Amino acid sequence: MRIRLEPGEHVVVRTRPDLRRLILPFCGALVILAAGGFGLGVFSRSQLPLGWEQWAPAMVTGILVLALLLLFRVFIRPLLQWAGTRYILTSRRLIRRAGFSRRSEREVRLTGIFQIIIEQSLMERFTRGGSLIIDLGRDRFLSFREVPQVYTFKQYMVTAIGELPLTAMFDGVDMEAESMDGTDDDGWDRSGDERQQRHGWN
Repeated sequence: MRIRLEPGEHVVVRTRPDLRRLILPFCGALVILAAGGFGLGVFSRSQLPLGWEQWAPAMVTGILVLALLLLFRVFIRPLLQWAGTRYILTSRRLIRRAGFSRRSEREVRLTGIFQIIIEQSLMERFTRGGSLIIDLGRDRFLSFREVPQVYTFKQYMVTAIGELPLTAMFDGVDMEAESMDGTDDDGWDRSGDERQQRHGWN
């Protein structure tokens, strides 16, 4: 499902969570496949211990069913969750979408961001991923975890915030900073760098 963009809005970045989250499920899938293959090899032999021949078909079926169930639980479900999650940065919003049949969506407007914080574990430093903690003021925080290339993503956000029109800071009200005599009001600095410093963006 595509995002409904507002007039003048465009997509800056569209990505999925870091692939690092699939490392453990992938290793678990390899263990399950190896164990299942070993079990099938044992009970598929032509010569089995006395009394085991009659149970061999049932054991083979049971091993296959168990292996499929474990694969779904350990690997396929995390894979679907990863594939169904999107981080979308537009020129006005940061959006997290998750799910296929049942979709959840979290959205924050760039105009409401006071500070962008990055948190990384030791492993995430090597993979260059991490978590974006969005400070919305008044002790309100939103966390976007496992963002790939998190510092690059943050820089895209800072650039998008710096390019916001001044009127966007007033909840969409069309305001112009002009003095009464028609000259420009020097009380408003329209430079993106100054806006970023004033709001504490890093």
